[in-house]
Amino acid sequence: MNKPRALIFDLDGTLTDSAPAIGRALNRLWADMQRAPIPQVAIRGYIGDGPAALIKCARRDSGLEPEPAAEQAETSEFMRIYAEDGPGGEIFPGAIEVCEELVSAGLELAVCTNKPQDAAWRLLSMLGLAPFLVGCVGGDATPSRKPDPAHVLETLKLFNNIAPSQALMVGDGLQDVAAAEAAGVNVIVASYGYGGVSTARTDLPSIKTIRDLPELLALKRD
Repeated sequence: MNKPRALIFDLDGTLTDSAPAIGRALNRLWADMQRAPIPQVAIRGYIGDGPAALIKCARRDSGLEPEPAAEQAETSEFMRIYAEDGPGGEIFPGAIEVCEELVSAGLELAVCTNKPQDAAWRLLSMLGLAPFLVGCVGGDATPSRKPDPAHVLETLKLFNNIAPSQALMVGDGLQDVAAAEAAGVNVIVASYGYGGVSTARTDLPSIKTIRDLPELLALKRD
C-alpha cells in the first residue's frame, strides 16, 4: 500500500472503545423510563450512526413503535446523561503510540465521526489524542454525516492541500467505508471495532489492532 499523506480516523470503535460508557448512559435513561436494560452486546451494534440512530435502534429492540417526537426528546436526554457522566471511553491499546509514530512520519491526522462535535472533542482531549490531530468534524458540525461523502470531504479541508487520493480512512463501520469510497478516499477496516465491516467487505485491507496500522502502511520502525 502506498503511503498516504493524511489519515482520517473514525472515533468510536476505531480509536476509542466508547461502548461501555454509551451503554451506561443509555441504560440509565432506560431505567429512568422504567424500561428493561439493553444488553451491552446489542448496544455495540447501535454505535456508529450518531445518537439519534442509537435511540431509534434501542427503541426498536425494546418493542417500541417509531415516534419522532419521543425519539427526539430521548436523544436529547441521552446526550444530557452522557455529558453529565463525562465523555466516557477508553483508548484502544497502542493508539497514542501509533498516532505519535504517524505524525513523526509526516502524516496529518484528523477524526471524522458521527458523534456530536463537542462530545467527540472532549473525549479526544481527555484521552490525550487531541494533540496529534489537525482537527475533528463531528456529526453535527456539517449538514451531512457519514455515510454521506460530504462529511469526509469536509474533513479533508482540515489538511494542508491534500487530495482525496492522498488520504486514507480508517474505520470500523459500513458508514465509514461508504462515505470514504464515495469521496474517493481509500479505506482500511478496523476489524476490532463494532461495525463488522471485515466480514462484509473482505476485499478491503484490515487491521486486527490499531498497532498493526504502521506496518500495513509500510512505515519504518526503529
